[in-house]
Amino acid sequence: MTRGKKPEGMIAEAKVFAERMGYRWTDNPHADLAYDFEIFKRKSVRLVKIRQTRYQIDREAFYEDLFLEEIRGLRELPFPEFMLRELWLRTRAERAWRRLIVHDFGVSEIGWSEPDNYTNPYAR
Repeated sequence: MTRGKKPEGMIAEAKVFAERMGYRWTDNPHADLAYDFEIFKRKSVRLVKIRQTRYQIDREAFYEDLFLEEIRGLRELPFPEFMLRELWLRTRAERAWRRLIVHDFGVSEIGWSEPDNYTNPYAR
């Protein structure tokens, strides 16, 4: 998938972020599967991939073009369709997480989620 080491520090921060939204998490025990951890609570289960970028994300760019490998990897996971796949992004200049839901037909950015008490200040 991505080159280099896994961003362990970012993954640890993401797990704390998930806990603040009321999720519990489990690590991915399979190195060949393209996700970092699973989050779950009573009415939701999701597979999460973490990605940090060095540069700001252009508001006009398509996520499918910028993060092609990560999105492809999430789409190819051997899990049932009802399990949502999310790509969580952070740039070095931003402190908030961007949560993207990866569908077979496209990628959508979560701007606000009441059950998770989540607001994305960078939502387009």
